[in-house]
Formats: sequence, C-alpha cells, structure tokens
Amino acid sequence: MTDTKKSASTTKSTTRKTTATKTAAKKAPAKARATKAAAKAAPKAAESQKVTIDGKEYALDALSENAQAQVRNLQATDRMIEELELELSIARTARSTYAGELERELEALNTTLQ
Repeated sequence: MTDTKKSASTTKSTTRKTTATKTAAKKAPAKARATKAAAKAAPKAAESQKVTIDGKEYALDALSENAQAQVRNLQATDRMIEELELELSIARTARSTYAGELERELEALNTTLQ
C-alpha cells in the first residue's frame, strides 16, 4: 500500500482551489477504505454466523448459495413484516385518536342540539 500523505517539505503556496481539491481527495480515499474494511469484515462475520432452521442449527457458510439466498430473503421479509406491523400500530393509534375526537365533536353537537 502506498502512502498518500504529503511530506513536511511540501510548499504551502497552494491556492484555495487546490486546497479544496486536496481536501476532497483526502475524504474520498477514507470512504473507500471504510467500504473496503466493511467488505472484508462482512465475509468474516458471515462465515461465523449460525442460522437455526426448524430447531436445527447450521453454519451459514456451510449452506449452498441458494440456501443462503433464501435465508437472506427470509431475513428481509421478517424485517419488512416488522416495519409493516409498526406502521399498522401507528395507523391504529391514529385511527383511535381520530375516533375519539369525532366522538367529542358529536357529543358537543348533541349537547347544543338539545
């Protein structure tokens, strides 16, 4: 790996445009390094993961690619179901609030009509 840092003997007579470019250039490799590190960590994490199917534990990396894909599909749909259940809970809470407000309005209307 090559070192991208400049030495101390680099002149300081750079313009702001050049400095901005250097700053942007410094940020991009940092992101790339973070992405590479995450990519390297992901396979290691996947190799050591276990999955339980019908009460039996399997090493995720021991499953076929198709089985691993199905596990990922199941995980994704489980997350989706959780999100939808949360949205449904929010909608039910909102509906209850609206119904309560309507009841109060109707009671007020009935009181004024009598």
